[in-house]
Amino acid sequence: MSLSEVRFCLICKNFGFKILSGNFFELSRFLFFSPNLTDFSATNNRKLSEPVHIGMACGFSSRFCRGQGKILQACCRKSRNFNAVIGKICRKDACQALCGQVLNRGVHMNRLTKENLTEYADYLLKTALYKAGNIHDAEDLAQDTLLAALVYLDSGKTVENPKGWLSSVLDHRFYDSIRRKYRKPTVSMDVVAELAEEMRLYENAEKTEEAENIRRCIAMLGRNYRDVIVRHYLHGESVRDIAKTLGIPENTVKSRLYTGRSHIRKELEMEKYAKQSYQPETLWIGCTGQTGINDEPYSLVQNDKIKMNLLILAYEKPLTIPELAGAIGIPAAYVEPIVDGLVKGELMVRTGDKVYTDFIIYTEKDRLEYLDRQLKIAEENYRKIWEIVEKGLDELRRQDFYQEQRTSARHKLENHFVIRTVQTSVNNVRSEVYGGDEPFSEYRRRPNGGKWYAIGNLYPDGYENAKSRHLPYGINGEWGSGIEDFLDTRYLTLTEYDTVLCHAHALYNIRGGKESAIKMLYSLYCGNGDAFSAADKSCIDNIGKFIESGFLSRDSSGRLICEVPVISAEERERHYGLTKKYSSQISEKFHDSFISLMDKPLTIPNHVKSYLKWQRYTLCCEYLPMAVVLAAKKEGLYNNTEAAVYMSYEK
Repeated sequence: MSLSEVRFCLICKNFGFKILSGNFFELSRFLFFSPNLTDFSATNNRKLSEPVHIGMACGFSSRFCRGQGKILQACCRKSRNFNAVIGKICRKDACQALCGQVLNRGVHMNRLTKENLTEYADYLLKTALYKAGNIHDAEDLAQDTLLAALVYLDSGKTVENPKGWLSSVLDHRFYDSIRRKYRKPTVSMDVVAELAEEMRLYENAEKTEEAENIRRCIAMLGRNYRDVIVRHYLHGESVRDIAKTLGIPENTVKSRLYTGRSHIRKELEMEKYAKQSYQPETLWIGCTGQTGINDEPYSLVQNDKIKMNLLILAYEKPLTIPELAGAIGIPAAYVEPIVDGLVKGELMVRTGDKVYTDFIIYTEKDRLEYLDRQLKIAEENYRKIWEIVEKGLDELRRQDFYQEQRTSARHKLENHFVIRTVQTSVNNVRSEVYGGDEPFSEYRRRPNGGKWYAIGNLYPDGYENAKSRHLPYGINGEWGSGIEDFLDTRYLTLTEYDTVLCHAHALYNIRGGKESAIKMLYSLYCGNGDAFSAADKSCIDNIGKFIESGFLSRDSSGRLICEVPVISAEERERHYGLTKKYSSQISEKFHDSFISLMDKPLTIPNHVKSYLKWQRYTLCCEYLPMAVVLAAKKEGLYNNTEAAVYMSYEK
C-alpha cells in the first residue's frame, strides 16, 4: 500500500469509518491521489466529460490536495446528490449507496456547528501553544477563538472547513494580541468591504475596542471619502443613492469607497501619530509689514496649540487632511475647518488635496547654529564699533528735540538710537548679499487690509526661554503702531524695540493693546485729564506695570507723568537721519566681518513662497547688534537700561 493510500485510510479511521475495500476504495484512491482522472478513466473503461473532485468531502485540506498535484474543489458545496455524482463516474450499482452514505456523512462531519465546536478545542490549544509559547496565553487564545466562532455561528453563518476557518481566526486573534502589546490598532480586516458586518458582530462580543479603532480610522478620512464610507457602510445606503444625494457619478462613489477602504487599512496597519499629538510644540507668529484690521496674522493663531502644531506639521512638506488628522490625533472633521481658516487667512496654501504652511519657521536648532559666530564677531569688534556709536550719541544729545525731553525720556531716545544704528549697520551689509530689501509698496496684499509677511519661531515642548543662550541677544522690532485724529494730532505713533533691557511688548497684552496705551500716554503728556479717560479701563488698571517699565512715573503730589519721549514727525526724520549717518560708517568699516556671517542662509522647503529675501538671512546676523550693546555695557562703556521707545505725531 502506498503512502497516499495509508493517509487516506487514516483519515477514514479518524472520521469513524471502517477501512474500505473494493470498488469504493479504488474510486477514492484515484479521486484523491491521482494527478488527474486519466488513470481512473482507463481503469473503468470510461471517458469522463470533466474532472470531478470530491477532496474536501472527506476532510482533505486544499493545501494537501495541491501537494498531490491537483487543486481539489469541494463539490459538496455545490451539490448534495453525491449518489448521482459517483454513479456518473462509476456505473457499479453495488457501491453507489455506500459511496453516497460515506460522502454525505463526510459533508456533515466537515461542517462546523455549535454542537461539535468543542471537538476542536484540543487542536486549537495545540496550535495556540505553538504560537504563544506558554500555556497561559495559549488557553486565552484558544478560548477567544472559540468565542468568536460561537458569535459567528449565532449570526446564522456556516463554516464548511472548520480547521481552516478556526486556524484563520486564531491567527487573527494572535496578531491582535501582539498589536495590543505594542499599542498598535487591534483590528485586522482582510475584506474591508465587510466593515459594517464586522462592527455588528462585535457589538455582542468584544464590545468596543475593535469597532472603536474602525470608527477612529473613519474619522481620520478626508471629507470626500468619509462621507461615502459612512453613508454606505454605516448607514447602509446604496452606491446609486449616494451618487444621487451627493450629485456625483456612481463610478466616483465606487472610487472613493475603494480609496477610503485603502486609507482605513493603512491606518489600521501602522501607527501614524506624530509627536505633536502627545507633545505639542509652540509656534509664535510674528510679522513684518502692516497687520490686518483684525490684527492678522497674530489673530489667526494666537495661543491655539492645535493651529500651531498643524502649521508645524505642514511646513516641511504638503500633507492631506487625513495625514494631518492622523499625525495630530484629531478626527479630520475637526481639522478641516481649522485648516480652512488658516488657508483663508493665507498662513497656509492649498494645492490639490494637500495643504502646506507658507511662511518661514525658525527652529531652536536654527537659532543656536548661527549664535556663536555672531558672538565672536561682536567680541572682536565691539570697542571700535562703540567709538562710532558714541560719536552719534554726542550729536544726538545736541539736538533741540532731545534736550526738550525729561531725563528718563532722553535715555529712551538714546537707547532707540543705539539699537537702530547698530542693527541698521548690520542690515546694510546683509541686504547687499541678495540685492536689497523689497519696498513696502511691493508687499503682498492680505485679507482685511493687511500687507504683511509672517515669521514663525518654533519652540519645543517644555522649552525654558529663560535658560536659552540666545535670549539676551534677541531684538523684536522695530515695531510701530498708530492712531488717527486723537486730540490735536492727525496721526500719532508709538515705536519701540523689545529687548532684554525692556520687554515693552508685554505691556500691550491688555484689552485695547497699543492703541489704548498710545491714548493714555499722549493724554498724560498733554496734561489732558479728560482725554485720559479715552484709554481703556484695563490699560488704566495696569498703571503699575507702566510705572515699573519706566513708561510712567509719579511726581511728589502723586500725579502721573509720561516718561516716553514725544517728538514731531519732522524731528523723527532728523533722528533717523542721524542713525543712517552713523550706521553707514559702521557698515563701511566692518563690512568684511559682517558679510562673513552671510555665507549660510537658512534652507527652507521648496514649496514655501511667501517670504521676503532678508528672512532667509536674518538668523545669520540677528544677535550681533545686541551682542555689541551688551558687550559695551559689560565693559562699562554704556549704562543705559531704559526702554528703546518714542512717540511721534503729525498735526
